[in-house]
Amino acid sequence: MFDINFDVLPKALDASLKKQQTIAQNIANYNTPNYKRKTISFEEELSKAVDNKDQLKLKTNKEQHLNNTLSLEKVQAKEVTQDETSIRNDGNNVDIDAEVADMVQNTLKYNGLTRMMTYAINRYNTAIRSIK
Repeated sequence: MFDINFDVLPKALDASLKKQQTIAQNIANYNTPNYKRKTISFEEELSKAVDNKDQLKLKTNKEQHLNNTLSLEKVQAKEVTQDETSIRNDGNNVDIDAEVADMVQNTLKYNGLTRMMTYAINRYNTAIRSIK
């Protein structure tokens, strides 16, 4: 009944929130010796799910019987520790300028996602009201 927005957008919003928390954690640990920067991998996981959708072709008699729908249940934001680099003598690899830039970019993305979700909900509310 609902389109892909109601499957993808909530997961994307959750991933963006988790990314914001991870960036804040990186900034908070800027002066912690041997702390390794963490990132969130969501877009990559979503791309894998989209790419894998067409790998299994289902044979049907009628087009309405079965279809290759995108399965998003297993798509989750994953925390990744970047421990292969160290930009400082104390073993810490957090670049504060990069973290602030990531935070600004992620804030803009989150705001865009919330606008998209609001638009999708309003569209369905309008459709429901027009049925009455």
